[in-house]
Amino acid sequence: MWKELVANKRLGIYLLINVVVSAVTTLFVIILWMHFTLSSTPTSLEGTPLPSGEYAGQLAISAVIGAGDLKNESVLIELVGDKDLSLAGWRLRDEDGNEYRFPALVLHPGARVTLFTYSGDDTASELYWDRQVAAWTSGEKVSLLDPRGQEQAGYEVP
Repeated sequence: MWKELVANKRLGIYLLINVVVSAVTTLFVIILWMHFTLSSTPTSLEGTPLPSGEYAGQLAISAVIGAGDLKNESVLIELVGDKDLSLAGWRLRDEDGNEYRFPALVLHPGARVTLFTYSGDDTASELYWDRQVAAWTSGEKVSLLDPRGQEQAGYEVP
Protein backbone atom coordinates (compact mmCIF):
# COMPACT_ATOMS: atom_id res chain seq x y z
CA MET A 1 0.00 0.00 0.00
CA TRP A 2 2.87 2.33 0.83
CA LYS A 3 4.31 1.84 -2.68
CA GLU A 4 0.93 2.66 -4.29
CA LEU A 5 0.61 5.86 -2.24
CA VAL A 6 4.14 6.98 -3.19
CA ALA A 7 3.51 6.06 -6.85
CA ASN A 8 0.22 8.05 -6.87
CA LYS A 9 1.94 11.03 -5.25
CA ARG A 10 4.67 10.92 -7.91
CA LEU A 11 2.04 10.65 -10.62
CA GLY A 12 0.26 13.69 -9.19
CA ILE A 13 3.49 15.69 -9.17
CA TYR A 14 4.26 14.69 -12.77
CA LEU A 15 0.74 15.66 -13.85
CA LEU A 16 1.06 19.03 -12.10
CA ILE A 17 4.43 19.66 -13.77
CA ASN A 18 2.92 18.67 -17.14
CA VAL A 19 0.05 21.14 -16.70
CA VAL A 20 2.40 23.98 -15.73
CA VAL A 21 4.81 23.28 -18.63
CA SER A 22 1.89 23.05 -21.08
CA ALA A 23 0.43 26.34 -19.85
CA VAL A 24 3.78 28.15 -20.09
CA THR A 25 4.44 26.72 -23.56
CA THR A 26 0.98 27.75 -24.78
CA LEU A 27 1.44 31.26 -23.39
CA PHE A 28 4.86 31.52 -25.06
CA VAL A 29 3.45 30.42 -28.43
CA ILE A 30 0.57 32.91 -28.17
CA ILE A 31 2.96 35.75 -27.33
CA LEU A 32 5.19 34.85 -30.31
CA TRP A 33 2.17 34.56 -32.61
CA MET A 34 0.84 37.96 -31.50
CA HIS A 35 4.25 39.57 -31.88
CA PHE A 36 4.80 38.34 -35.43
CA THR A 37 1.18 38.75 -36.52
CA LEU A 38 0.75 42.25 -35.16
CA SER A 39 4.16 43.39 -36.38
CA SER A 40 3.19 42.36 -39.92
CA THR A 41 -0.23 44.00 -39.80
CA PRO A 42 -0.83 45.72 -43.12
CA THR A 43 -0.33 49.42 -43.28
CA SER A 44 -3.25 51.36 -44.59
CA LEU A 45 -2.57 54.52 -46.49
CA GLU A 46 -4.94 56.58 -44.38
CA GLY A 47 -2.21 59.18 -43.85
CA THR A 48 -2.16 59.87 -47.60
CA PRO A 49 -3.74 63.25 -48.31
CA LEU A 50 -7.11 62.70 -49.92
CA PRO A 51 -9.38 65.17 -51.65
CA SER A 52 -11.72 67.17 -49.51
CA GLY A 53 -15.41 67.31 -50.25
CA GLU A 54 -18.52 65.36 -49.48
CA TYR A 55 -16.78 61.94 -49.53
CA ALA A 56 -13.58 62.79 -47.63
CA GLY A 57 -12.98 60.30 -44.83
CA GLN A 58 -16.24 58.43 -45.37
CA LEU A 59 -14.92 55.01 -46.43
CA ALA A 60 -11.86 53.00 -45.43
CA ILE A 61 -10.29 49.86 -46.81
CA SER A 62 -9.82 47.88 -43.59
CA ALA A 63 -8.06 44.81 -45.00
CA VAL A 64 -7.14 42.74 -48.03
CA ILE A 65 -7.34 39.09 -47.05
CA GLY A 66 -5.87 36.09 -48.90
CA ALA A 67 -4.08 38.07 -51.59
CA GLY A 68 -3.15 35.86 -54.55
CA ASP A 69 -5.54 33.04 -53.55
CA LEU A 70 -8.75 33.34 -55.59
CA LYS A 71 -10.87 31.22 -53.23
CA ASN A 72 -9.85 33.23 -50.13
CA GLU A 73 -9.22 36.69 -51.55
CA SER A 74 -11.40 39.53 -50.30
CA VAL A 75 -11.34 43.25 -49.52
CA LEU A 76 -13.06 44.62 -46.42
CA ILE A 77 -14.50 48.12 -46.78
CA GLU A 78 -15.98 50.06 -43.89
CA LEU A 79 -18.12 53.19 -43.68
CA VAL A 80 -16.35 55.30 -41.07
CA GLY A 81 -18.42 58.42 -41.67
CA ASP A 82 -21.50 59.35 -39.70
CA LYS A 83 -23.97 59.50 -42.61
CA ASP A 84 -25.48 56.91 -44.95
CA LEU A 85 -23.51 56.55 -48.18
CA SER A 86 -24.50 55.01 -51.51
CA LEU A 87 -21.75 53.02 -53.23
CA ALA A 88 -23.35 53.61 -56.65
CA GLY A 89 -20.58 54.80 -58.97
CA TRP A 90 -17.74 53.92 -56.58
CA ARG A 91 -14.89 51.75 -57.90
CA LEU A 92 -12.14 49.64 -56.39
CA ARG A 93 -8.98 49.64 -58.53
CA ASP A 94 -5.67 47.78 -58.52
CA GLU A 95 -2.37 49.11 -59.89
CA ASP A 96 -2.94 47.29 -63.20
CA GLY A 97 -6.14 49.27 -63.83
CA ASN A 98 -8.54 46.40 -63.06
CA GLU A 99 -11.67 47.83 -61.51
CA TYR A 100 -14.71 46.62 -59.64
CA ARG A 101 -17.77 48.87 -59.90
CA PHE A 102 -19.99 48.83 -56.85
CA PRO A 103 -23.74 48.38 -57.21
CA ALA A 104 -26.26 50.87 -55.79
CA LEU A 105 -25.74 49.63 -52.24
CA VAL A 106 -26.33 52.02 -49.33
CA LEU A 107 -24.08 51.67 -46.29
CA HIS A 108 -25.12 52.95 -42.89
CA PRO A 109 -22.61 54.35 -40.34
CA GLY A 110 -20.38 51.56 -39.02
CA ALA A 111 -21.42 49.13 -41.79
CA ARG A 112 -18.90 46.88 -43.52
CA VAL A 113 -19.01 45.21 -46.88
CA THR A 114 -16.72 42.42 -48.07
CA LEU A 115 -15.82 42.20 -51.75
CA PHE A 116 -14.82 38.66 -52.73
CA THR A 117 -12.76 38.24 -55.90
CA TYR A 118 -14.47 35.02 -57.04
CA SER A 119 -18.04 34.50 -58.31
CA GLY A 120 -21.09 34.44 -56.08
CA ASP A 121 -24.44 36.06 -55.39
CA ASP A 122 -24.31 39.57 -53.94
CA THR A 123 -25.93 40.27 -50.58
CA ALA A 124 -26.16 43.43 -48.47
CA SER A 125 -22.81 42.68 -46.82
CA GLU A 126 -21.00 40.47 -49.37
CA LEU A 127 -20.24 41.41 -52.96
CA TYR A 128 -18.60 39.27 -55.65
CA TRP A 129 -16.29 40.49 -58.42
CA ASP A 130 -16.77 37.37 -60.58
CA ARG A 131 -13.09 37.13 -61.55
CA GLN A 132 -11.47 33.88 -62.65
CA VAL A 133 -8.02 34.84 -61.31
CA ALA A 134 -6.84 36.54 -58.13
CA ALA A 135 -6.70 40.33 -58.25
CA TRP A 136 -4.24 41.30 -55.52
CA THR A 137 -0.53 40.76 -54.94
CA SER A 138 1.68 41.63 -52.00
CA GLY A 139 2.91 45.22 -52.10
CA GLU A 140 0.19 46.33 -54.50
CA LYS A 141 -1.88 49.43 -53.77
CA VAL A 142 -5.66 49.16 -53.67
CA SER A 143 -7.54 52.39 -54.38
CA LEU A 144 -11.14 53.25 -53.63
CA LEU A 145 -12.45 55.84 -56.08
CA ASP A 146 -15.56 57.96 -55.57
CA PRO A 147 -18.10 58.52 -58.38
CA ARG A 148 -15.99 61.47 -59.63
CA GLY A 149 -12.96 59.17 -59.97
CA GLN A 150 -11.05 60.73 -57.07
CA GLU A 151 -9.24 58.42 -54.66
CA GLN A 152 -10.91 58.46 -51.27
CA ALA A 153 -9.09 55.57 -49.60
CA GLY A 154 -6.00 53.51 -50.26
CA TYR A 155 -4.42 50.39 -48.86
CA GLU A 156 -1.16 48.53 -49.44
CA VAL A 157 -1.57 44.75 -49.67
CA PRO A 158 0.69 43.03 -47.12
